[in-house]
Amino acid sequence: MALRIELFGIARARAGVESVLVEAGRLDAALLALSAACPGLEPEVLAEGRLRDGFLVSLNGERFITDPSTRVEPGDSLVILGAQGGG
Repeated sequence: MALRIELFGIARARAGVESVLVEAGRLDAALLALSAACPGLEPEVLAEGRLRDGFLVSLNGERFITDPSTRVEPGDSLVILGAQGGG
């Protein structure tokens, strides 16, 4: 089972899709996989696999995460949105 990354606001507009499935065990690997799957996110939303200032990542809709080494599990959902007004 893969990890789902849902995109909102500017991230969705730049990627051209609502969500992407990736294989990753940590936040940093998930963002690198997202960058490879959606090159339109570079450089406004992602820069070399790192989230740019002004964007947030929520893990399973429960909490915002920033540490690149945060573990993610198959079946988890990451939500990427703009920090300004909910994306």
